[in-house]
Amino acid sequence: TCILVATDVGAQQAVPNGQRSTGLGVYSREQWMRGRDVYAGMCAACHPAVTHVGPVFTKSWAGKKLSDLFGFLRERMPKNDPGSLSEQDYVDVMSYMLRLNGMPAGVEELPADSVALTKIRIDSSRVATPE
Repeated sequence: TCILVATDVGAQQAVPNGQRSTGLGVYSREQWMRGRDVYAGMCAACHPAVTHVGPVFTKSWAGKKLSDLFGFLRERMPKNDPGSLSEQDYVDVMSYMLRLNGMPAGVEELPADSVALTKIRIDSSRVATPE
């Protein structure tokens, strides 16, 4: 059984096992804007933001946990110095990637905590549906 909560921007929808979806606003506007700045300074020289949107992103990440994407970024990026950014920078860049893929912002920031990120599933559509 799923419980629907108020429909304001920051509301979350309860899904089985405490899982949430990126289609429900799991990052803040301020966070994705910081992520955009970090991306412009540290990532864009190797790959423009457009390479992380649409079918390529969906094929690689849809249905996976945000902790998977967070780990990938921490372990492999930036290409010339993997792991050199702060955990906050990585999670901010990740929120920017979610924004680029049409996932809405909410009121709370994504935590720079891989355990907490295991509870958030990457949804490939703007409107998440419970599993």
